[in-house]
Amino acid sequence: MKKARFFTLVLLLLAGLLLNGCGDKIVPTAPPQGQAGPTSAPTQPPAQPVILTIWHGWQPEFLANVQKVFRDYEAAHPNVKIELAFVSDMGNRVVSAIPGGEKVDILAFSTEWIGRLADAGLVLPVSDYGVSKAFVRDTYIGPVADSVVYKGKVWGVPEALECLTWIYNKALIGENELPKNTDELLFKAREWNAAHPGKFFFVYPAKNDPYFSAPWWYGAGAYFVKEDGSVGLESAAGLKAAQFIAQLPAIMPQPIDYVAATALFKEGKAAIIQDGPWFIPELEQAGMDYGLALLPEFDATGRKSMPFVSGKVLLVTRNCKNPDLAVDVLKYFTSAEAQVYLSKTNRTVPTNKAAAESAEIKALPAIAHFAQQAAWSTPLPTTPYMSGLWEPVTAALEALWAGSATPEQVLQEAQAQALKNVAALKK
Repeated sequence: MKKARFFTLVLLLLAGLLLNGCGDKIVPTAPPQGQAGPTSAPTQPPAQPVILTIWHGWQPEFLANVQKVFRDYEAAHPNVKIELAFVSDMGNRVVSAIPGGEKVDILAFSTEWIGRLADAGLVLPVSDYGVSKAFVRDTYIGPVADSVVYKGKVWGVPEALECLTWIYNKALIGENELPKNTDELLFKAREWNAAHPGKFFFVYPAKNDPYFSAPWWYGAGAYFVKEDGSVGLESAAGLKAAQFIAQLPAIMPQPIDYVAATALFKEGKAAIIQDGPWFIPELEQAGMDYGLALLPEFDATGRKSMPFVSGKVLLVTRNCKNPDLAVDVLKYFTSAEAQVYLSKTNRTVPTNKAAAESAEIKALPAIAHFAQQAAWSTPLPTTPYMSGLWEPVTAALEALWAGSATPEQVLQEAQAQALKNVAALKK
């Protein structure tokens, strides 16, 4: 099942998502002339020189600004040297390198790996080094803070986030025309499609992508999997989600995948798309006048539709000889000042609450919006059991899209397969 999940991640990466730890996709901007990076108040410096090695997936166009943050830390801590090592195949490398004693102190990795690395004993709980649950919940955006807590301990600090939201083409639809809930979405889509032949009111990769369909499941009150391996597909809440999803083929083009959805939107043939921050640079490059809106309420429950929030986390490996110092670096890199700097230069979405609420970030509407949407999201499960859910949820979506079985039958089969997968992962 892990191989199946890895294959899914590769497909999502090719489609433009950031669900693995191999690098960011938001196009960065160069720092303004003379703009300074964040500063650091020196902590008690180590008595002897210390080198901290960070394995990462930051792409070259991001790296200069990331390095600026670490160089400023080094300037305030003269005995500390931070070495950055790009690792393209982080997942495979980490599981062999750390047990082999390789020199790696900090990982800049995907949040979804937390459970696997923690269970394997490859990373240290930073809650043992002063990073309490209260600290992360006070410092970082709610669901992002929750994403680094696993089995009651804090395993890292979040340094960048991603989630889905609604993006609309202002040439096709006004803000006042946006649906407020999912029932209104279905109604307006039918009317709008009829009035605009060859165009579509709403698109996203609905047919077979669990990541993109997650807002409906969680908005309905269902869930994919919990930390202990409990599966929440076959339930009253799951049925509400499945019944809604089964109505989407009537309002969307067929087939519909990520490539088709984004092409329709960029060509002006779709009014609204459900997508992430990685898509914004493409729209800006194309000169589209776009707007952003929070996902609507799930009408059957009155709850907000809740996308997954995921992204990058900084973790301390068990090979680190100076974990207290490494934790200090983690806190600095995710401080409000550092996060504002990286958002302004690399256009990443900050995880730090104070950064997200700052005037500098509010002056960047797209980044500010995704930070706001993240507060109405749910953490992408970090449990290793999540790898057993992608395949059955994908199969469920395909069956609902094809109308080959009733929603009740689809959920029964998906629940049974997911439970089998989880049981196999527990062995």
